[in-house]
Amino acid sequence: MRAVIGNDNIQPRNPPDGFGLTCNSGICYIFRSDEVRKVCAEWRKGFISMNLLRISVVLLACTVIQSIGCQSRPIINWNWVNDRAWAEWRDDDRYMTTWHEKEAFLEELRQEADSLPVAEQRQHAIALSEQIKAEEVPVVRRELVRTLAHFYVVESEAGLKTALEDSDPDIRSVACKAMGARPGQSARNALLKVVRSDEDTDVQSTALRALGNFDGQEVFDELKKALENRDPAVQYAGIQGLRTLTGQDWGEDPETWLAGLDGKDPEVIHDGRESFIDALHPRNLLR
Repeated sequence: MRAVIGNDNIQPRNPPDGFGLTCNSGICYIFRSDEVRKVCAEWRKGFISMNLLRISVVLLACTVIQSIGCQSRPIINWNWVNDRAWAEWRDDDRYMTTWHEKEAFLEELRQEADSLPVAEQRQHAIALSEQIKAEEVPVVRRELVRTLAHFYVVESEAGLKTALEDSDPDIRSVACKAMGARPGQSARNALLKVVRSDEDTDVQSTALRALGNFDGQEVFDELKKALENRDPAVQYAGIQGLRTLTGQDWGEDPETWLAGLDGKDPEVIHDGRESFIDALHPRNLLR
């Protein structure tokens, strides 16, 4: 119901179709007839239903974005919309080297590493190795190791070996990947040590995959031993390493690989390229 202010000297205008009009003490009320009231009630129901549907879609979209956001997109720092944060950032830039400046510098250094003269690469490798030892923040250490991995000079091995013994498993994994891209007995021995001593499954798996880039009986034995591990992740990492080392592809079943390495002619059930029906083979379902 809607109230319209009027007085006794003003004649109210005729109400529109479907509405009634009544006046009392100079205040005129426009009200809906029963038929119009029914139509409006139905319209309100439809309007509410439509908005509920829109709200549900928005909530569903937010849920999906939240569930995949951490996997596919970086976390957004909403402080950039805060004026006070901008003032604090300017003060930080004035008195210290901020993390964003360090990150930008390291990214630029990674991109230019291959084009730098060998003498300059050695200088950067030595400096980065020293910073890795002295840095206390794990995130910064990880980025330093990632940058050091782009310098393929002997001087970088000291810093990578230090990173292999870091307390942060993510940093050790980054160092394993870097060692796997460096041919030589020193890198191979360092990775063998990680496989035999590191207790973190992810680090051990990364080292096994990296070992596939090296030759030698010790490498072969460690990769074959990984096939008998009770952890499926370690088994699969051993298969990946052996696939690189031997050039063979006997699927993804550890028992099939063990048979092939023993000189038998194994039946390859599923190597990732067959159809979904082949993947449902009983040997794949029961392994």
